[in-house]
Amino acid sequence: MKREIGIDVLRGLSMLYIVGFWHLLEYTRAIAYQNDITHRITWITLGVFFFISGYLIGAGKTSLSARGLGGYYLKRFWRIYPLFLLALAWFTHLGICRHDMALRAALGISVFAGPAPPTLWFVAMIIVFYLVAPVLLYVSRHRGPFMAFLLNLVVMVAMYWYLMATGRLELRMLVYFSVFFLGVYAGANPWLFAYRKTIAALAVLSFMLSYFSHVQSLPMRIVTIVPMIALCSLFVVMLARELRLGPGRLRSGVLALSCASYCMYLFHRPIYILANRFYFPATPWLQVVYLVGLCLPLVILFSYVVQKSYDLVVKNVPPWLGAALPARR
Repeated sequence: MKREIGIDVLRGLSMLYIVGFWHLLEYTRAIAYQNDITHRITWITLGVFFFISGYLIGAGKTSLSARGLGGYYLKRFWRIYPLFLLALAWFTHLGICRHDMALRAALGISVFAGPAPPTLWFVAMIIVFYLVAPVLLYVSRHRGPFMAFLLNLVVMVAMYWYLMATGRLELRMLVYFSVFFLGVYAGANPWLFAYRKTIAALAVLSFMLSYFSHVQSLPMRIVTIVPMIALCSLFVVMLARELRLGPGRLRSGVLALSCASYCMYLFHRPIYILANRFYFPATPWLQVVYLVGLCLPLVILFSYVVQKSYDLVVKNVPPWLGAALPARR
């Protein structure tokens, strides 16, 4: 699959929003940043990550043979799981999450037997999505949009029933499964992006419907929020696919930030907490300067070094494993 620099730009900027704005400002009271607009932007930003994860699977050349599936699962395991375990251990050590939460997340069951660990719920959920992605990929390749929509609806209803029966499902599964599935479908069927005006109109309409609909029941909230996140993610990725960057410092910076993005998500909270224990200004606006000017660059640098070091280690695993590992993108 040809590298799409727009996807790297989107991944890097989206992570900066989550790590450098949404989560960073939790550590200071200088800015009242949470409102109806920023909440929706955050939902869409997280949706973009799920969409991209599905899109790269759909656009790839994964074979659905037994050997191809073995390679697929091995690649995903080495790409995300060891670093995820490291983050879980650090979260537990710092008291960010309990030991039982971390254990359930490590076993891959936290989204069904919650609660999932704070922040790391995202990775625990993407692991589940990766496990079922071959089924979604098969449907995306060999069935039409109606069958894909029907399968998505059946899974959503099943998850809602499980939530009502047990109360233990991670609620965000209901929100982001459809987004991931749409990403897989769009990656396998790029003709979808040709409907530019339709996608743009539906994205705007779904955002407005969500914003002006003040519903309390869970089913209706899902009906208004999920289409907004899915369609807006599709729209944003559609725009990003058109971006072109030639060789140069800007492209190198984008690729470096994209490379660091996964570790930025995994490790930013422990770094913020430790940095604030070491020193934290008393004045609110100095807190913002300290967080943005020192802590955020530290997160980016640390994450880049860890990711590059991890990639180097992975390249030196035994040949029967290394042969299955792709170049990181």
